[in-house]
Amino acid sequence: MTQPTGKCDPHRPRALGYLRTDLSFNQALHAEAIRILARSQGHTLIYIVRLGPDSVSDPIGHVLDIVHATATTTLIVPDLGHLENHPGRVCDTCDLITVCPEQLWMKAGTNTLDVAREPIWLPEVWHSEPATRLRVAAAHRIMQAHRSCNPLNCPRKAAAFALLAETGKLVPATRSPRERAAARGLPYPPALPSTASTGPSLAVLHRFLAGLTRAER
Repeated sequence: MTQPTGKCDPHRPRALGYLRTDLSFNQALHAEAIRILARSQGHTLIYIVRLGPDSVSDPIGHVLDIVHATATTTLIVPDLGHLENHPGRVCDTCDLITVCPEQLWMKAGTNTLDVAREPIWLPEVWHSEPATRLRVAAAHRIMQAHRSCNPLNCPRKAAAFALLAETGKLVPATRSPRERAAARGLPYPPALPSTASTGPSLAVLHRFLAGLTRAER
């Protein structure tokens, strides 16, 4: 597993990858191509956005919102088909690089005097997209180390999950949680252990109410 090396180099331009899941015939291959191209161009790849055709009403607009939020300077896609063959909309916001053919589309009206914005969100290196294609053993270790992470919020766990599913090492459950609980004779939803109240005690509340009563007199 690739270990974190610290914060991203602030002097390197940030890049965001984007995949349309319905157009990418091999998501793992395209994701690796994006990583390689980002490194070769001297960019820090902070995330690869994966969207289906019906994930959001405006996929390109959604990706550009992420570009704005992360102060990303470059968007990298496998080809123009992922942008409905219209690079102009992206170039109004940032530079665009296509993997095939490898081509740079400069941001329209680039001004060297523009002040760089401070990013409002950037994934921590520990949870960021892996720098190289994972091996199965590394994916298993990531799944263990990131047990508490949600794959939707942790690109590293999402990459490991995708690889294990792709290689048949992780098979989705065929039974619902309710069915699994019934098979084991357990209540559903599971009974939660009682926890002590962390609020004020009853005596404190009584004193508080008494003080309010005296104040009204």
